[in-house]
Amino acid sequence: MANMQIVEQEIAKIEERSTKRQIEAAKLLTNALSGDLRAKVMLQEGISSSDIPTVLEPAINVIFLAQYAAEQTVWNQIADEYTADNFGVIRFGDFQVDPSALGSHAGEEFIQGGLPAVGEYEEYPAVPFTTTQLDKDFEGKHGVRARMSWESLRRTGNFDMIGQFTSKFANYAARQEDIALAKLFVTSAGAVGSGFSGKGLSGNPAISYSALETAMADSRTDTVGGNRVVAPSYKLVYGTTLAMTVRELFAVQQIRTTSGSEERLINPNLYTSSFNPIEFNALDTVSGSQTDNWWFVIPDLNVRPYFWEVFLSGNRTPMISIKDNGHFTLAGGEVPVRDGSFDEDDVQTRVRHVVQAYNITQNGLRYSTGAGS
Repeated sequence: MANMQIVEQEIAKIEERSTKRQIEAAKLLTNALSGDLRAKVMLQEGISSSDIPTVLEPAINVIFLAQYAAEQTVWNQIADEYTADNFGVIRFGDFQVDPSALGSHAGEEFIQGGLPAVGEYEEYPAVPFTTTQLDKDFEGKHGVRARMSWESLRRTGNFDMIGQFTSKFANYAARQEDIALAKLFVTSAGAVGSGFSGKGLSGNPAISYSALETAMADSRTDTVGGNRVVAPSYKLVYGTTLAMTVRELFAVQQIRTTSGSEERLINPNLYTSSFNPIEFNALDTVSGSQTDNWWFVIPDLNVRPYFWEVFLSGNRTPMISIKDNGHFTLAGGEVPVRDGSFDEDDVQTRVRHVVQAYNITQNGLRYSTGAGS
């Protein structure tokens, strides 16, 4: 679900800068959408004014943000949120020490990944280091517009279309956040995304208790600065097709095995307790269900993020707007918005959302296509 606190703050800002006339129009719109015929008639009369985009836009954005907040999203269970100051290059820095030049000090053997001993009155040993930077281009503007002809407005004469537009646009905006991240897992061609490139499990096992055990063990073979990537828990990410399979794996209470005349009882929690299952429907959306049996393992670590979901500062939430028509009659005065624009004789509503996902590091990541080969 979208960050409710952020949405509430945005709604508060809209309400704070709204004029008295905008507040009155908002009340009429709310009542009209709820089925109040009197409010509907009054609003229909008011829509003939040329300033309808200015009058109604705050109310529509409040409705839109409330619907956006109610949408279920998954990315925030997987990625960390980051706010970029502007479009362009985002620079991620990393610092790596090269301990190969360090040896034994003060009679104590040095172990890579720790600190060397320092004897009394001895100088601290100097260590070579390197800095690396990861540059990402942030150009994550997305959006869509809807056009309604003057004829359709004349025919319908109702405001249900406003609710339908805001609902659809809110859904699109929330889904885009998930899709942006899912594209790092899989591609539209059914291949592995750039976030997991080169991190496949040998043999691509189907998801099972033994496969989970293998994935965790293989993940721990990766090292950072000489230390293995050992996490207390792991995120298990999969698409909708595997949802029931994963539920069954995590629901089993006891496994009975027989070896010759010996019978053993095994608690499956031994394999599943380290994993947090996350169903990510956007994987199916991106790949067109070509990756139904794929599953992904992400170490749950606070040391460094694996994925960042990046938003633009000052534009954390999506925005919906109505295009002004901007033309005049020969007799003088502006043409009502309801009568359409100058060029196309239409009324346009638009949604804009700035969001993009990035992979920061791959150490410890693993995935399997589930194909068994």
